[in-house]
Amino acid sequence: MTHAPSEAALPAATSSALHVTSPAPPAPAGWSLARRLAFRFTSVYLLLHVLPFPLEILPGTQRIGRAYREAWQAVVPWVGRHVLHLGTDLTASANGSGDTTYHYVQLPCFLALAAVATAIGSARARTPTRHETAHALVRVCLRYFLAYTLVSYGLSKVLWMQFSFPSPEKLVQPIGESSPMGLLWTFMGYSRGYNLFTGGMELLGGVLLLFRRTTTLGAVLLATVMTNVVALNLAYDVPVKVFSFHLLLMAVFLLLPDLERIANVLVLNRPTRPAVFRTPFAHPWLERGSRAVKVLFAGWILYTDGSKALARHAGHGEDAPRHPLHGGYVVESFTRDGQAVPLLAGDATAWRYVLVGTRERLALRFMDDSGKRFRMADAPEQRLKMTANSYPGEQDPEAFTLAWSRPDAEHLVVEGVFRGASVQARLKKVDASTFRLVDRGFHWIQEYPFNR
Repeated sequence: MTHAPSEAALPAATSSALHVTSPAPPAPAGWSLARRLAFRFTSVYLLLHVLPFPLEILPGTQRIGRAYREAWQAVVPWVGRHVLHLGTDLTASANGSGDTTYHYVQLPCFLALAAVATAIGSARARTPTRHETAHALVRVCLRYFLAYTLVSYGLSKVLWMQFSFPSPEKLVQPIGESSPMGLLWTFMGYSRGYNLFTGGMELLGGVLLLFRRTTTLGAVLLATVMTNVVALNLAYDVPVKVFSFHLLLMAVFLLLPDLERIANVLVLNRPTRPAVFRTPFAHPWLERGSRAVKVLFAGWILYTDGSKALARHAGHGEDAPRHPLHGGYVVESFTRDGQAVPLLAGDATAWRYVLVGTRERLALRFMDDSGKRFRMADAPEQRLKMTANSYPGEQDPEAFTLAWSRPDAEHLVVEGVFRGASVQARLKKVDASTFRLVDRGFHWIQEYPFNR
């Protein structure tokens, strides 16, 4: 029986080979002119979309962030009026849309600033090391901004808030009357499981960006997720096209240094070198300090996003307290100025449904299948103050007051002055489970497609 020779018995050359260390990574090569120009322009352009982050989420910095936004609110309208010669005044009102004229005018402003910054930077000599350091710092900014944004979006989906279950109004609305965005919201909101999946991917990708070693994995995941989000926003006319597209650009920017390595492994079937995680700081104490700041800031991002999401969920989530009248009601009888009104199909004045949703909203549907939405506020003595939804600039939105009472558990009586006439409606609550969309549920086994 033979034995393998001990390490001491091996030749010196063989023994030393057991302890060979990996060669030091090569020093970064100098950047070409084209690469330097592209880096400067792209970095400034994307960072302009990031600012004023992180100022607005750090304690005591809200005033600085507000001043930054107010500066743009002065510049952008001036550019629209004097440079682009637009005939309308631009405002940056928070109305839920990220695709306003204001935002599209701001884009050429960002492009112009990025071009100026690139020209100034190109007029000064830069060493390769300086570019590597600048690139590392830009990556840090984009990583944390993407993480903050996608963790927030992910939690909104995981907690079933961004896309909530179809409201009583949606359940009776003809599909042809829905907007493309409304159709997407109904589709997404129906399935809590799909919300968990899509939100979980955004949440996971955002968390992965908080660590250098998992940044590439997080960027791959978020580039995939955001490609789908951009496609949905374009296909269903969701007014977040500009913002979502630039989130995708940021994820792609983070991926660029690793594209060759990924292609070698996944496409070209070639060996590739491991990534070298260099710190942008030259001194060890700066590296240790940066790690401490990173832990605190990453924790603050998760805390801020999590606390805001939980607060919204408590007030507006599926399990939040609902108005005592919440639900859908079908009109059994309707009177106008004391006269009974026959409930005939096609009548644009007689009520068909009264639909009380979440977030203080009420909708009326008429016998001709048209509808009208109102904001609802409680008033004393079982009364509801109704104000029609309106767009900015719309004058004197429709308003009226309804008194309500419950003759029994299933019925509701509302009365008031509506469009110049005294009206009274006796309503019966509709059981939501009678709708096929609610009742159908999930089935592992289907002998034939139930597509109705």
